[in-house]
Amino acid sequence: MIRIDWNPVAHVGPVPINWYGLGWAAAFLTGRSLVVRWARASPISREKVEEVLLWILAGAYIGARLYYVAQNEPWFYLTHPWRIVAVWEGGLAFFGGLFGAIAAAWVYARRAKVPFLELADLVAPAIPIAAAIGRIPCGLDGMDYGTPSSLPWAVVYTNPDSYAPNDGIPRHPDQYYELVGDLLIAWILLKSRPRLPAGATFYLYLVLFSVLRFLVFFVRGNVPIVALGLKNAQLTALVILVVAAPILVSTLARSKARTAH
Repeated sequence: MIRIDWNPVAHVGPVPINWYGLGWAAAFLTGRSLVVRWARASPISREKVEEVLLWILAGAYIGARLYYVAQNEPWFYLTHPWRIVAVWEGGLAFFGGLFGAIAAAWVYARRAKVPFLELADLVAPAIPIAAAIGRIPCGLDGMDYGTPSSLPWAVVYTNPDSYAPNDGIPRHPDQYYELVGDLLIAWILLKSRPRLPAGATFYLYLVLFSVLRFLVFFVRGNVPIVALGLKNAQLTALVILVVAAPILVSTLARSKARTAH
């Protein structure tokens, strides 16, 4: 097993440093840098790319929080609405962030008269890269810890301030399963994007990420089963897959038909 003795909050003198927050800040900055670089070969101007990235950041933040609130004691938050903004207490959900980011990008594209699918294709490979970076502190802090495991790479969290149970039980490092999966998805998207029609890279991301999340959540240990032996994120992944997969197939088929003619 692998022992992780990591304090989620370090201090430089009296100043606290939240590794999770720093990790996601680094994730956004890295994603932004990549998208701006890729935009040089895109008809979308850099100014509009910079603007939409701010919209995406805001949409992801709001969506991640609201999705978490909806899943976790929504009545409590309805009766204590001021706690909804208390993100420093924890509580952001990735699928909510994804939905919020997509909605914000769509609204911006309509306002700025930018083709949404071209914009989505431009940003899509940066999403799993940024997510992979964010998973590093997530795994060190013990957030989103896995189910018990006897595998040789199972992890035990030994720091008393860890978000994972400090019970000596080895667990799946599911955060790093997702990290590896995210990097693989990013590689597939970057390799295939030059050959795909508009929108296909974005839909391919949704399909691949839904499959990844569906599988990883079998060993995610801090969320309950809600229906059909599945967890909430797995059900959400299935819904996305049912919607995105046919659109992807249709998009590829139409492109192939146009090329044949």
